[in-house]
Amino acid sequence: MERITRSGIVLGMVIAVIVAFVAVALVLALQGPEQFDAGTPEAAVQGYFQAVVDRSRVDAERFLMPDLVEHCGAELNQIRDGVDSLRVVILDTEPDAGRVAVTVDITERSASSVFLGESHTFRDTLILERAGDVWLITEVPWPIYCWEA
Repeated sequence: MERITRSGIVLGMVIAVIVAFVAVALVLALQGPEQFDAGTPEAAVQGYFQAVVDRSRVDAERFLMPDLVEHCGAELNQIRDGVDSLRVVILDTEPDAGRVAVTVDITERSASSVFLGESHTFRDTLILERAGDVWLITEVPWPIYCWEA
């Protein structure tokens, strides 16, 4: 009888550790992304990619220089053809002669892919300039493809 009790206690402890581990994992997984301070280049990049995730051309345009919006025109509709899953990680922010270069890793997954469930990660750098009290993207960012002027 004593042997069963000890094994029951050990089993209970193992289950408690597993439950605690799962609870911590859920809390970490359910946390939203880090929110950058408004008015920073990182916040502008975050806002742009949130618009891409939301497939909102109107919201994405708020983070692009007006001449870029005019230049790309209908090509901006590509934002509405977004991927099914997107993860963007800001890696670095570097000032560059009045501009800021924000380097990101982008991981995308598309259900329409030939390789269902496969993800693809690539690195991109977005160039931003200050326009009044906001930072705006000055060069064509992913997932938009339009010819540079």
